[in-house]
Parts: sequence; structure tokens; C-alpha cells
Amino acid sequence: MPSGGKRAGAGRPLGTIKGRTVEYKTISISALPEEVEQIKDLAKKAGKTVSRYLVELALT
Repeated sequence: MPSGGKRAGAGRPLGTIKGRTVEYKTISISALPEEVEQIKDLAKKAGKTVSRYLVELALT
């Protein structure tokens, strides 16, 4: 019975990050449910994702 070690075919396929030049990081915020819905609505009206909306709002 094998114990430990590398399994054949396990892990991320080779080349899946090839060409990626940008590294993204994740942060989280705390907000009331009503505030979260308001943020989502504002982002949708602006035609952006919530992440993009908040990043641009914070940096301008």
C-alpha cells in the first residue's frame, strides 16, 4: 500500500498560467446587507463589476 508522495496527473495542468502578466489580490469588506445591495446596484448602473466599481471609487 503506497503512502504519500506525488500522484501522477495531480496538480494544475502545465501551461495554465502561461501568458498571465497581472497578479490579482483579493480583499474583503464588511457592510450591512442593505449597503451591499446598494453597492451592487450602483456598480450595475455604472456597467462595471462590483470589484472594478469599488477600486475606481477608492482610487479617484
